Amino acid sequence: MESRNQVRKNSQTYNKPRSAVQRYKQIIDNWKQFQEECDRQKRKTVRKNPIKSSEGFEQKLENDFPDVEQADWNQNIYRLNSEKSAGKSMLHWLGEYYVQEESAALPVQVLDPEPGEKVLDMCAAPGGKTTQIASKMNNKGTVIANDKNPERLKSLHANIYRTGSTAASVVNYDGRRIPKKVKYDKILVDAPCSGEGNNSRRNFKSASEQELKTLSNIQQKLLENAEKLLKENGRIVYSTCTFAPEENESVVEKTLENTDLRLENIESGIEHVRGVKKFQDTEFSFETSKTVRVYPHHMRSGGIYVARFTK
Repeated sequence: MESRNQVRKNSQTYNKPRSAVQRYKQIIDNWKQFQEECDRQKRKTVRKNPIKSSEGFEQKLENDFPDVEQADWNQNIYRLNSEKSAGKSMLHWLGEYYVQEESAALPVQVLDPEPGEKVLDMCAAPGGKTTQIASKMNNKGTVIANDKNPERLKSLHANIYRTGSTAASVVNYDGRRIPKKVKYDKILVDAPCSGEGNNSRRNFKSASEQELKTLSNIQQKLLENAEKLLKENGRIVYSTCTFAPEENESVVEKTLENTDLRLENIESGIEHVRGVKKFQDTEFSFETSKTVRVYPHHMRSGGIYVARFTK
């Protein structure tokens, strides 16, 4: 006979999506597919690093992972249908690719940094998006990789070095208080969040009301400081890996109210839904429909929310 703890554990395993994210059922486009995908292992993906990838990259990748599929929406994303660890390949250690969830590549794609620009990655560690920015800029320009947590700087430095992202420099500030000495062409605010869209990290543990309140306040302050650091006609991309409208549409609306930023419509090129207009008793403006939500069943990856502002 199973113990009470084992019964509880099994119940939690089989009902993770139902119990922890039930509050989002009204805003998820296909609840059945969402539930099924949440119980599956996420697809392994890597992002090719043009800075260091050598001739014959695809053939070498296929030698390590025979069943490889290139993503249509981003030619540097490769899906690995394999049980083999992508982090143990020589291609990884040589910096020819970066192990990254497919959905996590979307914010930088939307930011669209260009060679010669000054770009700030406000919450950069461990460096996946920083190295993606440097790659899209062909290592030409300036990428400031900031992170508040000193303990995370080691991995940030290591990933920048491994990928040859020489355009990137690391700084250690609270993103809400980065000095206003430099103005940036583009800023990425991949904000700290409750992480409900990432089942490997949260295991679908619901965020408490206090956690949502604390995080949304931090997120809004990060965006407000980002506006002060942005050049005229510059661009800010805000992203989270949570489903919670309190950390997404609500933060975006308050930012529009408190700053001179304007939302731009996003055409992502991938399966997605638009930002929600209503959640529980809260209604949002039409502007939030310019933002994008990607759920796990859209691309067998983690959930992500993306908004793009201009000044």
